[in-house]
Amino acid sequence: MITYQDYEKAENKTKWLQSAIRTYRSSKEYKAAVQQEEYMAGRNVAILEFERIIYDMAGLPVLDFTKSNNKARCRTIHRLVTDRCSYSLGNGVSFASAEKKVAKDGSTRTVDKTKDLLGPRFDRELFKAAYWAQANGAAYEYVHKGHEKDVWEFNLFKKTEFLALYDEKTGALRGGVRFWSIEWGKRPITAILYTEEGYTRYETKPGKTGLVDLEQVEDTRPYVETVEISEAFGEEVTGAANFSTLPIFPLYSGENRSSALDSQKDLIDAYDLVLAGFANDINDIPQVYWLVSGGYMSEQDKRQFLDQLMLQHMAVVNGEDAKLQGFTQEIPYEARERCLARLRSQMYENFGGFDVHTVEAGATNDHIEAGYWPMDEEADAFEYEIIDFIQNILAMMGIEDTPIFKRNKVSNQKEQTEMIMMAADKLDEQTILEKLPWITVDEVDTILQRKDGESMARFEKMLAEQDTDEDDNLDEDTDDEEDGGEDEAE
Repeated sequence: MITYQDYEKAENKTKWLQSAIRTYRSSKEYKAAVQQEEYMAGRNVAILEFERIIYDMAGLPVLDFTKSNNKARCRTIHRLVTDRCSYSLGNGVSFASAEKKVAKDGSTRTVDKTKDLLGPRFDRELFKAAYWAQANGAAYEYVHKGHEKDVWEFNLFKKTEFLALYDEKTGALRGGVRFWSIEWGKRPITAILYTEEGYTRYETKPGKTGLVDLEQVEDTRPYVETVEISEAFGEEVTGAANFSTLPIFPLYSGENRSSALDSQKDLIDAYDLVLAGFANDINDIPQVYWLVSGGYMSEQDKRQFLDQLMLQHMAVVNGEDAKLQGFTQEIPYEARERCLARLRSQMYENFGGFDVHTVEAGATNDHIEAGYWPMDEEADAFEYEIIDFIQNILAMMGIEDTPIFKRNKVSNQKEQTEMIMMAADKLDEQTILEKLPWITVDEVDTILQRKDGESMARFEKMLAEQDTDEDDNLDEDTDDEEDGGEDEAE
């Protein structure tokens, strides 16, 4: 394990950096993270490395080239992790400080200053961080000011590219090293050392590709720089500062910081093995085979017999006592299907996921809610981690606020809509729209504004019709007065 104190004790920071990256890349933690990425991408390592073998006369294992070796793979782990993240973050996050504002035209809109400060990309970056926190046990988000003034940017660091440096005494994240190469060992390597004092960039020497060739290419720079542009001097750094804390924030999968793959790998490998074996049996097991009895057939006769069956769909067996009998062979389908269904069910049970295939058509909301119970418990624990993660970022920005989640759930929308409409006379329009399951949070304000606009248009139309009626009545009264005056004159 490499800690922040190891960095502090090192006299030569460049040599320490080279050694730290090399040690980390050879550690069990890094190798496990690489394997987790493979499984998340559907490249299940166990089935891809599986080979069928037989033993020769000497008892030595050799590859069996006569058997099929299909590599059927499932992506259940990706589906489970995506479901958990989408369940809590699919609708994005809002904040408790959000307020409803009424415009001059009477329309209402939600003003969420915290969300506006974080920017439009925050929900997307948060989802990615949550995904890799579940996949690797932890993910790291680098938060900094972008090139545009007052615009925050977010960069995700995965375990396969970031060496976290924790404090030995407090356990807090004090620094880290991000490293990358588009082709390790054949292309240049870049590394950036992040500490509370700033960040330092390292690159391999020109024409070199090894860690031993890493060298510091610039002085340590602060996280916040004030840049002024003038015609005389161009861009000039006029001020520098650092944040109150290290601007890299860890998001953990839970209290034990375990990967989603830890409880699923054996089940996934077993599932792939059964599924691939099923496909291999279809190719390897002959559906029909023939038994010739009571006669002798040379190897040449056997080949000729099989050729006639394949090409002419008929064959003649020589010999007076020779008999030909056909047999069919069936693949053990039901046993494998039950095994696959059991393994899949066990994956969802271990992970606390919601398997939509278990929901029958027309199921009531009570049945659906009961199916969501394990997923709700797991989501509660994970959302606490997300809340701490977001609040730590906001604390660096000088903001106190609490994120709010709207979970994505399958529901009997007809039943839920009927229940809401039964209570509609006791609720205002905004509450009704927010409770309807087929209307998203972002659509509520738009719908209310349209309804206000339609009401205003109807009101203006009514006023215009009233003015028209009054004008018509006034014209009739004037005509009557004129007619009356003419009669009196006559």
